[in-house]
Amino acid sequence: MANNGLTLGSWQDTERCIGTVVARWAGPDEVNRADIRRRLEVLAWDCPLHYDDAVARANGYRGVVAPATMLMTWVTPAYWSPGDPAPTLEDPPLFPSLGLCRVPAPGEAGFVTSCETEYFEPVYPGDRITATAVPTEVIRKTLSVGDGAFISVTTTYTKQTGEVVGVERVVVFRYTPA
Repeated sequence: MANNGLTLGSWQDTERCIGTVVARWAGPDEVNRADIRRRLEVLAWDCPLHYDDAVARANGYRGVVAPATMLMTWVTPAYWSPGDPAPTLEDPPLFPSLGLCRVPAPGEAGFVTSCETEYFEPVYPGDRITATAVPTEVIRKTLSVGDGAFISVTTTYTKQTGEVVGVERVVVFRYTPA
């Protein structure tokens, strides 16, 4: 995780945001068959639940269902939008500011130490997914890479009906390099 898009603050700021919403965002696009097809192609993943309505219905779904592992795809903010200035070669890489980046903390470096996701409901073409990120724990620690903290963030993914479709728990070590 580079320093781009990280919210800087004190460890007290980090502690104060535990249990509060630090980010809420909606994906710029609805779930769609074209993106599902592209994911299947790149993985060479031949599972008819994701491209054949009859097979999906025969297995208890309304129709074609998105692969569960695409959940974050449907909420990733746009990297660039029409009307924004075009990036130059000197600019940092474009990267959307996700929930764990919005937790205020010192240090401009970090890495993910664990990530787990539970999937609850199927996601279908036409669904719109939103995400809400809440920091749940901070544990200060000095490692060989520097002084920092393990910060846990829980992101809840919801479809337009209000149904929770998934919950992701990420732990990042945010630090100031030694």
